Amino acid sequence: MRVLITNNRLDSRGGAEAFVRDLARGLQARGHSVLAYSSDPGQRERLLESDPVPVATDLEALTFEPDIIHAQHHLDAMTALTALPGIPALYHCHGAVWRECAPKHPRIYHYLAMSSTLAQRMMIESNIAETDITVWLNGVDLARFRTVRKLPRKPTRALFFNGHHGPESETTVAVRTAASRRGLQLDFAGFHFGQRIERPEISLPDYDIVFASGKSAIDALACGCAVIVLGRTSCGVLVRSENYDHLREVNFSIAVNSPPPSAEKIEEQINRVAGEDCALVTERLRREADFTLALERLVGIYERVIEIHRALPTDHRAESLATSRYLRKIVPLIKSVDAAHKLGELSTFGSPACSESDG
Repeated sequence: MRVLITNNRLDSRGGAEAFVRDLARGLQARGHSVLAYSSDPGQRERLLESDPVPVATDLEALTFEPDIIHAQHHLDAMTALTALPGIPALYHCHGAVWRECAPKHPRIYHYLAMSSTLAQRMMIESNIAETDITVWLNGVDLARFRTVRKLPRKPTRALFFNGHHGPESETTVAVRTAASRRGLQLDFAGFHFGQRIERPEISLPDYDIVFASGKSAIDALACGCAVIVLGRTSCGVLVRSENYDHLREVNFSIAVNSPPPSAEKIEEQINRVAGEDCALVTERLRREADFTLALERLVGIYERVIEIHRALPTDHRAESLATSRYLRKIVPLIKSVDAAHKLGELSTFGSPACSESDG
């Protein structure tokens, strides 16, 4: 099978990019051909620094014609669908931000949602039928994350592992205060800290407690770390046996409208860290979130999508209308950027070939 994976960008270590890496590696190991596509021509020729996954930035010069598009991020997804007529797709939604919005198109036959909460939002906000959505919980590549640490009786090292918070965010300050009170050595990693963890499977086992969410939380749990869930604006609870089911269903995240962070409440969660319960959580996650097992199921979805597409006649009119509806939604944003450019609020926009004389 030949698979084209679209993504907003391919040069970072976010959750969607980590999924692309794991998916591409897993498919290649099973003999499938893979290309990762981003519409940004500045992307590197290879995915990340050390991952042997071929990358395409020109849909007119692909090394193969895909059998299916594993679409992520609507701008790149719709670009690929338009450039590759006759190729079926499924759309994989990793979050609720604008770039993740689920587009509708006749050749998108199925949708994946990374959590049950996100699936509900897709049904309501994008009017997608429940039967067309599969909740696809994030997994972990156990072939990479082999090391499982054992927690000491008293935690001593902690890691703040998140790309949304900066050094002085309210949440960062609260976590730093709570860690200090508990005598923890606290390190920071994330975009705003200028510190990237290139090999989480090697770095994470060095920490007793990790403050993280989403894929980062899953990776840390797989390593045997105690995980306290972070949100975009707050800090949540310690992952324990009794709340594991709920947190797994919501991708180890907390609601955006959660109460402001409190050093006292965070300290309470640190005090609840227990090696025995953490080991039980890690054992369960490694058993249930094995990406290798999930990949077999995903290939089955690919095959069903391809079969459905082959059985249906092509409706060129419906595809053109779907593209037109999509463009109508994004044109106001593009016009607002153009207006800001004309007012001098933006220094550059578009290609150097564009000029006022173009009309």
